[in-house]
Order: sequence, then structure tokens, then C-alpha cells
Amino acid sequence: MAVTLQQIADACGVSRGTVDRALHGKEGVRPSVAQAIREKARELGYVPRVPNPLTDVRPIRIGAVLHTGASAFVRQLSEVLRHFPERAMLPIEVVVRTTEDTDVFHQLALIDELVGTEQIDGLLLMPLASAMLRDKINTLSARGIPVVTVNTDIADCNRLAYVGPDNIACGRTAAALMGMTIGGTGRVLPILGQRSGHFADSQRLSGFLSEMSENYPNITVFNPEYCFLDPDLAERITLRALREIDDLSGIYISSVGRSGVYRAIQRAERAGQIHVVVHDLTRDNLQMIRDGVVDFAIGQDVHTQGTLPLRLLYQFLTRRQAPEKRQYTVDIAIKFRCNL
Repeated sequence: MAVTLQQIADACGVSRGTVDRALHGKEGVRPSVAQAIREKARELGYVPRVPNPLTDVRPIRIGAVLHTGASAFVRQLSEVLRHFPERAMLPIEVVVRTTEDTDVFHQLALIDELVGTEQIDGLLLMPLASAMLRDKINTLSARGIPVVTVNTDIADCNRLAYVGPDNIACGRTAAALMGMTIGGTGRVLPILGQRSGHFADSQRLSGFLSEMSENYPNITVFNPEYCFLDPDLAERITLRALREIDDLSGIYISSVGRSGVYRAIQRAERAGQIHVVVHDLTRDNLQMIRDGVVDFAIGQDVHTQGTLPLRLLYQFLTRRQAPEKRQYTVDIAIKFRCNL
């Protein structure tokens, strides 16, 4: 006999409504309680009702289009998106498409594929900086396909909501950490993953430069170098900087390419002499903190970015329940040698 929601409620000592909200990703249940309910449901052998193709509409399908697949953060995000619905018992299917590049036309082609071939009901999008993507979001919204942007945003469009970091604040945080670490004076080289197209790189750099200019006027910030997502190029850039810049105090890495920077610092035996601030709490960054190469890593809550957009889209598609806000800014976390 199939396990019912009421049986789960009785076993957990909560109401049937609480069980329903916990199993279907609705708000109003404490995370610890929701997790306990889901674990009890699995223990009892609860199986969500599978739609009957003869009598029911097909399951809700949410597409996700991400870029810069070489990024460890994007790989983490992809994993959360693929596995969260099953773990949370959300009755949705997620179809993830990731590009290795930052080509706007590639993103547009993947969106068209998801809409036309996969027949998605909603879209989670990490948009590149392009008016064409803004227009695409507006077109999808007009067709009844809601869009939630994640990690980077296009604010002047009809997206349902944005979930992600305030990248300018992240850049300011990096500058403040660097400024305090090198004592308010010195020479710093920013190394960016891309010259254009990626909001995170440009916004983080903007915040970094603003914070340095306003609060650390005695620090010289060189014009940024760009590695174009190529770790080997990032390594050569770093080695050249270590040779040619006298008294280089620090390196700020905004996104992809950091593995090359780490190799260069270790090859030059300059770990601990060059202060390094990076973004994302990825395995390689945390290891570099342990190895004394990186001073600070700034996180952007990959779990919330991978789960909240799916919840928002599910609630809108099933109940036409619009999000309470149009922007959900995730917390800025900081890791260093003392709090790993």
C-alpha cells in the first residue's frame, strides 16, 4: 500500500500541510524540519505520484543555461541543479545546458533548443552581457515562459527574479581584504578571466577599483591583465609580473584562470610573499589557502543559487505565485586559514 502524506505527518508529529510544503519545495517550513520530513518519507518508502501520460499533463520542465563551464563554481552549480529536485522531492525535471565559452549566440541557440525541442516551462539563465539576451528574456516572458536569472543579472528586462551575488559588493570585499592584508600600501595586479561579455568579471573589477580608490589611495592598482579563460596564459602572465614588477604586493583573481596563477607563484617560490585574493569556495581555492598560496577566498553561496531559482519557478508555474522580491542577493562568505 502506498505511503500517504498523512502517515508521514503522523510519524513526524506535524500537520499534513507541513509535509506537503516540505515535499514540494514550498516556503513556510524550517529547513531542519523539512529535511527531517524528507528523510522520514524516504525511510517509509514514500514515492511521489508519477503523472499518467494518458490523463495528466507532462511534468514541469525547467531548462538551465550556464556559461564558462571551465569554472569550478559553474560545475558545482550544475551538480546542485541536477540533483536538488530529487533530494527535495520536487516534481520537476531540470535540463541543464552549459557552454565552455562566453558566446552570446551559443547561449541563444541553447535557449531556443530548450524551448523548441525540450519544451521547457521555465528557464534558469546565467546571462552574458548582451541586449540580445535581454530581448530573448522579454520574448520568453511574453510567451508565458518565466525566466529567473542566476549569478549574473540583466535587471532591465522582464525576468521573474534574480538570485545571486551583488558582484560589485564582492569586488569591494576583495579590495578591502587586499588593502588590509598589505597594510594600505603596495602594488596589486588584477587578473580577469575575460575582457567582455561576463558581468561578474566587469562588476567585480568595478567594485574592486572603487574600494581601492576611495579607501586605499596609497595602493597602486595596475591595469588588469586578461587570461581569456586560459590557465596556461594566466600562468605566463603571473610569471612575467613576478619578474618585471618590483615589489609586487598582491594579485587579485576575479574568476577563471586561477590554477595558472597558483602554479606560477609556486614555481617562483613566492607563496606567502605575494598576497592573493580570489572568488569562490571551490576545492582548489580552499587547498591553496591550506598551502599558503591564497590569503582569502570569497564565496557566493552556490547552494542557494542552485535551489532557490527552481523553487521560485516551481511556485510560479504551479500556483502563479510571484516571488516576494525581484532580487534575492546571496550572502558573501569569506574563508581564510583560520576558519577552514
